[in-house]
Amino acid sequence: MKDYIVYHANKFGTAGAGFTEVAVVSADSLSQAYQLTNNIEESWVENYQVKISEQEFSKGLRSTSSGDVIFDPETEEYFFLVPMGYQNSGDTVVLDKFDIDGFTEFTSKGEQFDDRGYYVDYIAPTVNVA
Repeated sequence: MKDYIVYHANKFGTAGAGFTEVAVVSADSLSQAYQLTNNIEESWVENYQVKISEQEFSKGLRSTSSGDVIFDPETEEYFFLVPMGYQNSGDTVVLDKFDIDGFTEFTSKGEQFDDRGYYVDYIAPTVNVA
């Protein structure tokens, strides 16, 4: 078991407004860390493997979701739960660089992604400008 650090997006579903560290989770895998920070049968803050700062606990916490980041200190990798609007929305990708203050563009394994790619590639070509 190892500790993962969970960062929630300050504005749900987007990475542009920055992040707040909300918990340290003792888990066997990234998948389990994600599961332990979701409300399933009870509030995730009740899970004994989760340590939350009192300041964040007093605000009330939502489940970990798209736009959030989980850090694995052992491998030093930041895993981004990609929100809608990116070419790879719905995926979990390793960020080449994590900016706690927020970002609209990011790279994963050297590949560039931005928040307009999905719309430019899939929606714009179908718009009739006649």
